[in-house]
Order: sequence, then structure tokens, then C-alpha cells
Amino acid sequence: MQNDNELFEGIKHSPDLNPRSEFVDDTRQLLIKKANRISKVSKIKKLSYYWSVAIATVAMIAWTSLFGGNQYIVKSYHNVMSAFPENNVESITASNKNTSVFIYHTHTTESFKPELENKNIDEAYDENKNITLVGAELTSELKKKNINVLHSTTDFDKIVRNRDLDYSNIYDVSGEEVQTVLDKNKNLKLIIDIHRDTQLKKATTIRIDGKDVASVSFVVSENSPNFKENRKIANLFHQKLEKKYPGLSRGVLLKTSQTRNPLLKTSQTRNPYKQQFYNQDLFANSLLLQIGGVENTIEEENRSVELIAEVIDELLVELD
Repeated sequence: MQNDNELFEGIKHSPDLNPRSEFVDDTRQLLIKKANRISKVSKIKKLSYYWSVAIATVAMIAWTSLFGGNQYIVKSYHNVMSAFPENNVESITASNKNTSVFIYHTHTTESFKPELENKNIDEAYDENKNITLVGAELTSELKKKNINVLHSTTDFDKIVRNRDLDYSNIYDVSGEEVQTVLDKNKNLKLIIDIHRDTQLKKATTIRIDGKDVASVSFVVSENSPNFKENRKIANLFHQKLEKKYPGLSRGVLLKTSQTRNPLLKTSQTRNPYKQQFYNQDLFANSLLLQIGGVENTIEEENRSVELIAEVIDELLVELD
């Protein structure tokens, strides 16, 4: 008995066939019916897909609007984003031998009351309108002077929350980024941690050329192993500001940690942070620079920044 292959081979090599017209018509009708059936099934599947998408969309909107689904989505988004690297500093992972200045902000969300709505002084913190804008302006002014500068806008407050750390650890967290920058940029001359003061406008504002300008101050940790070097660079900066713009600098503030020593003078300022060095132990030419205060405007801050940039330009020459 022949198998299928043998039968097909026989048909392939047989003389041309002349089927009856009835057979041809019946076969045509059968093929048309099958084609129509296949097309109908395809349309039904496609229609079912569209309806499924529409129903899912309506369900998602209802869940989001009526049952608080938006809160779940937002929470999930933040959970996913927190898994990504936390640093936000240009070129932090790339070595740049020409970098002279690194600017960052340990208290990233420090803001200014005039820039916020319905905020009292104790609530002058914001994720967008904050001290990083002042750092960005200083970065811009330094670049105009052909100074190679890195500026970090990393939100260290957020990192502390994400890691479920006590807020007193925030300098440890910002110090991790400082160390990374130091490791990748071997020729840094100056590191500046920019803050704004908590004092009111009367104490943090000076009049220069008929305009209000945010005054500045420097904070140096007496606990830092680099205390002498840290104080030296702060004093030098203060003296240069005082020479060019008398009164713009309110001076260098020395801070020490809490201690149980009963002989400690009460006039000494107590440092509330467990990490007592303000990262000044990581680099000799480290500055904690306070520009203006909680009641100053961004405009007043930026006027100060323009003058500060002039002095940094001079200072870097002496640090060569």
C-alpha cells in the first residue's frame, strides 16, 4: 500500500488533470466559507481585545479616583525610584583632573520664606525652591570666570528618610558623596557646603551699592582633625570678603560638640550632630558657607553670590 509521500509524488508526475466543473465550484465555495469563518474569528478576537483594554482603562480610572489608587501608584513610583542611584552630581563617576571647586548642600531643602506660600519660618523647606538654586547660581558665576566646578543637587534629606536613618546622620550621608568626588577628582582645591542661616533678615542682610545683599558666615568644626587648615581657609575667605566688601561677611563661627565636661564654657556652641566634623575632616580646604538667612530672597542671595565668586577666583590663585 502506498504511503502519502508516494501518492503525492505520483500526482506530481502524473499527466495534467481535468477535474469536472462541479468539483471546481464545490471546492471554491468550501474555501470561501472557511476564509469567511477565519476572518470572522479574527474580527471577534480583535474586538474582544479592544473591549478588554477599554474595560481595564475604565477600571483603573475608577480605582484611582474613587478608591485611593493614586496613592498606591505614587508610593510604588517612589519605591522604584529609590532603588536607583541617589547621587545627582555631574561627572561624579568620571575623573576630571581640572576640577577646582566642588559645591554641594547637606541640607538640600533649606528654603526662603519670601519664596514660599503659606509658610512660617520653621516650615521654610522645599524640594524645588531651595538652597540648591543659590549653588547653581554660584556655579554659573564661577564658570563665567573659567573655573571648572562641580555642583551637586543630591537630596540628602530624602536619602536619610529612604534609609530610615536618624537625621543626625545626614553629614555622614553627604560625606559619602564628598568622598566619591575626592576619589574621582584628584586636583580639587576647594569644597563648599552651602547653607542658609536660620537668623532673620535684619541679621543676614547688608546694603551694598543701594541694594540689599545677603550676608555670609563661615562655620568651622573645632572637632575636625583638619581644624587648623579648615579655620585657615575660612579666615582667608572672610578677610578677602571684608577687604573688598566690608560687612558682607559676618565672620567665622567655631562650633564644638556636646560634652559632659562640666568645665566647658557655656558660650561655646553645641553641635547637635553625631558626626561632628561637617565633612571638614575629609579635606583641608573645606568650607561650610552660610549665605543669607531664612527671610532673604533668592534675588538677594544671588547678589551675594556674584560677589562671592569674585573672591573665590582670587582665593584659588593662592591655593595653587
